[in-house]
Amino acid sequence: MSKEGPLGRHRTIHGRVVEWLGRRIVSGELPAGAQLPNEAELAAQLDVSRGGVREAVKALAAKGLVEPRPRLGTRVLPRDQWNLMDRDVISWHGSTEDPSFLGALLELRLMVEPGAAQLAAERATGEQMAKLADAYERMEAHAPNLPDSEDAFVEADLEFHLTLLKASGNQLIEQLGRLLETGLYHGLEASSHAPGGVVATLPLHQVVLGAVRGRRPVAAARAMRKLLETTAEAVRQMVDY
Repeated sequence: MSKEGPLGRHRTIHGRVVEWLGRRIVSGELPAGAQLPNEAELAAQLDVSRGGVREAVKALAAKGLVEPRPRLGTRVLPRDQWNLMDRDVISWHGSTEDPSFLGALLELRLMVEPGAAQLAAERATGEQMAKLADAYERMEAHAPNLPDSEDAFVEADLEFHLTLLKASGNQLIEQLGRLLETGLYHGLEASSHAPGGVVATLPLHQVVLGAVRGRRPVAAARAMRKLLETTAEAVRQMVDY
């Protein structure tokens, strides 16, 4: 395959075909009901084997994005049939910065993270508290240098939230954090772009940290809810703007 072809250089050939098609479906470039080009056309367009295309279509079908039909071709399925909790599908949504996706992600976080913070205040180990504090300190250090330090700031912010989910001591909550990691990254990236978002939310991270350290479960849950509500408002203003 050509190194400068439409699939770029990263990932395996199979993974690149899946990603190339998946991103176009999730972005709406290939809308529900659209027919994919046939195997031979896609293979020529993407400079891969027909077998590679066939395997990629199977992978997309397993995610609920497409339906291959014998002799009729492959069509894109409606969004309500997609596996929205699939890691790749979450990732493809995140990179589009779709406001509806960001809003749905924040709603899910509002249902999960305050409870996780409450459990973390009861169950976090000393090591987890230290990791949480380190993530906050890195956020604080990088905040004055935004947007130049955006990547480092968002990485620290992501570590703060993933550590909190793990510190809940609930394996299902931790698994959910890992599942949402890519989407969460894009959501935190968007909130860091929102005017006044970091200024408003950074002190609230410190309040969450203090409540967890102080073993105050109700205060931790309340602080996390306030943090997420403030984030949602900042993102909403950015979208409206």
